Formats: sequence, C-alpha cells, structure tokens
Amino acid sequence: MTRSTTDEAAVPPLPSPKERRRLREAKSLSEEEVAAAVGVTRATVRSWETGRTSPRGRKRALYAKLIAPEPAAKPPAAKPSAVKPPAATPEAAAAAVPEAAVPEPADLPVAPPLPEASPAAPPADPPPAPDPPPDSDARSGAEAPDERRVSPAEAFDELYARTAPGLVRQTYLLTGRRALARESVERAFELAWQRWPEVAVDRDPAGWVRAAAYEYAMSPWHRLRRTHRQPDAPPTEPGKRALFDALLDLPPAYRRTLLLYDGVGLDLPETAAETEASTPAAAGRLMTARAAVAERLPELADA
Repeated sequence: MTRSTTDEAAVPPLPSPKERRRLREAKSLSEEEVAAAVGVTRATVRSWETGRTSPRGRKRALYAKLIAPEPAAKPPAAKPSAVKPPAATPEAAAAAVPEAAVPEPADLPVAPPLPEASPAAPPADPPPAPDPPPDSDARSGAEAPDERRVSPAEAFDELYARTAPGLVRQTYLLTGRRALARESVERAFELAWQRWPEVAVDRDPAGWVRAAAYEYAMSPWHRLRRTHRQPDAPPTEPGKRALFDALLDLPPAYRRTLLLYDGVGLDLPETAAETEASTPAAAGRLMTARAAVAERLPELADA
C-alpha cells in the first residue's frame, strides 16, 4: 500500500458536495479562504462543492479538517468530594430528604388490593403459544413485504424514470438544442451511477443530477462543436416561440436562475447554491430576467 493510499484511508469520508458548501458557509469561510488554506485555486474549491471532482491525499485531509463541524462542548465533569460521606443509615437518609420532596398522603398512588390466593388450588399451566402461519418467517428481524430492501440498480432506475423526461425539457430550454439536452442528461446519469454511493445518500439526488446536467449543457466549449453551434429551429406556435426566444436572449446565468426558481420551484437560497452565487446576486439575476421576459411577453408579468 502506498503512502497516499494510507493517507486517504486515514481521512474520514467527505460529506456530499452540497453539505460541503453548507459547512463552509456555517464557518463563515469564503471560497478564496479555503483555497488559500488548502493550497488550490478557487475554481478547484468550487468544483469540490459541485461534485465534479473530489480532493485527494494531503489536500483531502486539509479540506476535511477545515470544513469539519465544531464538536459539541461536553459538560464539565463533577469533581469528586475530598470528604468521604458517612455511611448511609435509614435515619440519615430520612433527614437528608427535604420536606418539599416528600409527597402528601393524598398524592401517593393507592395500590389495588391483592387477590387472595387459594392455597389448595394448583398453579395453572400457561396457555400454549399459537402456531405461526405456514408462510411466516420465523427468523428474528425478518422484513415485512412492504419493507423489501431496494438494490442500488433499482434505486437508480427509479430516479432515472422519475426525473429524466422533465430534465431533458429543462435542459432544452437552457440550450435551445434538443440533441445537446439529451446528451447532457445522459452524461449526468452516467456520472451519477459512477458516484452512486455518494449520490444515493445525498439530500436531493434529483438535484445532484440536475446540477450535473446543467453544468455540462451550459459549458462554453460546446460552441466549438459543429453539431451544437446553432440552436434548433424554435417552436412554431407564436406563444411558445416568443418565450423560447426571450429565454435564449438572456445571459446563461440569468436563464438558469429563472428556470430553477420559476420553472423547477426552488427557493432563493437553493437557487443561489446551485448556480454558485450569493443569495443577493441570485435575487438580482432573477428580477432582471423576469423584467426582460415580461417586457417581451407582457401577459406573463402578472403570472
């Protein structure tokens, strides 16, 4: 075993990417401060908090220690008395109890009278235990039929079936390219399966996949690919075409903020976290994007 492998094994597992950002902000640390302490760039810290990459070796140990939550303060241990107490006696115990702690006779529970046992009657045998049903599992801890454990593949397939169709539509609104939207969602789910132990325990697995799909779809290097240089033909219906054109005319960050808040339904802090912006900056982008869309589509202003 190499030294780097030994170092990584000694470091506790890192929390999910969203939890990493929450822990950093809980300690009032900026991305620049974390980057300077670990010895990396701000872009690397941002990549760790979005799940695109993970730290390794010495940087992983420094990063884990830096964002680790503060341990709860332990209550001070009681100091042993230097004087040995006298031996307890019934009289001393009675004298040590304050009068307020002694309940009045009316407050004491009255035990029901015990039934008189007949000395001549022999003890009755306990009734026999009922036989278990033929199809019951006699082993302790057997799972009920409704509590069957789901395999990782089944959980992944359920997430894909539930979120993939809507995610393709959202990514299409971001890019205006159907082929790129499908490719982005496929790549996001491939990445999710490769990191499934991490994604499965995330507080929002669907959000993890959505963030990965959006990041891939909005990467500027797609402009260099011949198949994705130009957007697809817009919808033929006038209303949908006007909305489509208004969205694509927005800057990418504003377009993504508007889609997450008004389309997906995230709240403002969640939108800010997923777009890697502060909450005030996300609010400003949202208001600007809404105003731009409402100017071209006045019927949406009151929506």
